[in-house]
Amino acid sequence: LTFLMVLGIGIASLVLAFGLYIIFTAPDFDATQLYNKEATVLYDRNGIEITRYGKENRVLVTYNDLPQVFVDALVAVEDSRFFQHNGFDAARFMKASFGQALGNSSAGGASTLTMQLVKNTYTSSEASGIRGIIRKFTDIYMAVFKIEKKFTKEEILEFYVNSQEFGIGGTNYGSINGVEQASQYYFGKSVSDLNLSEASLLVGLFNNPYLYNPYRNPEGCTNRRNVVLSLMERHGYISEEQKEAAEQIPVQSLLKPKDDSSKSNPYQAFIDYVVEEVRTRTGVNPYQVPMAIYTTLDTTIQDVVNNVQNG
Repeated sequence: LTFLMVLGIGIASLVLAFGLYIIFTAPDFDATQLYNKEATVLYDRNGIEITRYGKENRVLVTYNDLPQVFVDALVAVEDSRFFQHNGFDAARFMKASFGQALGNSSAGGASTLTMQLVKNTYTSSEASGIRGIIRKFTDIYMAVFKIEKKFTKEEILEFYVNSQEFGIGGTNYGSINGVEQASQYYFGKSVSDLNLSEASLLVGLFNNPYLYNPYRNPEGCTNRRNVVLSLMERHGYISEEQKEAAEQIPVQSLLKPKDDSSKSNPYQAFIDYVVEEVRTRTGVNPYQVPMAIYTTLDTTIQDVVNNVQNG
């Protein structure tokens, strides 16, 4: 009995110490940090800058600017119980954690939308070892006590959609920052005017704006949009008939033509490949975390290749 009591006290002390460590080391929530990020810079093999992700041109929207169909799509995909939990969804966390521990890649993510907001801006994407555990519990603490306690669900959604990055719009266009600029870039209209198919396409880009870019990968973008629509139907936001009707609309017909102001960087294909390689190797998104990326690109050789391809 004495051994069990000592063991229990020891475990409780460790838990308390860990909790205090999380509390005292967690960063403060400063909303201004959401929209002020340093640039990620890519260099060629000679250390000369190729491009940078940091040309801010963000238009902030309020919750009232978001159409209900967009909110429904976002919640269905990212956090189905967003309006019910306090920043931490214990059932989702346990299901995802056990599933991932058993090697089930379809178990889903453990983070709520509020926790994602913390991770993308204030902590990191560290997912393994003791650092990964500390980061995850820091996300939980900040989500519950520093965000959900101070802001409404509507304000949290505003933070989330305005802080997202949707890749690069071209040499002159710069980074695509926030849902309003993304909607203007892809559809030529305000986010408040999106229909079901457009809203589901845009929400699909939250997962990976490079992989599901509708201009470069319309097939992948279509598949991702249809996943969003299926989740909306599963959670009761739309009917099966609405889902099927939205799926029948070709992605290309939704997009506005790309004009000269959004002309691609001549090395865009190489840049896209490098960005995805960095994401795969590090688990960190260069669109969200400032980096200095040194590549093997030889612009002299690539210019010759481009000239041959362009005739």
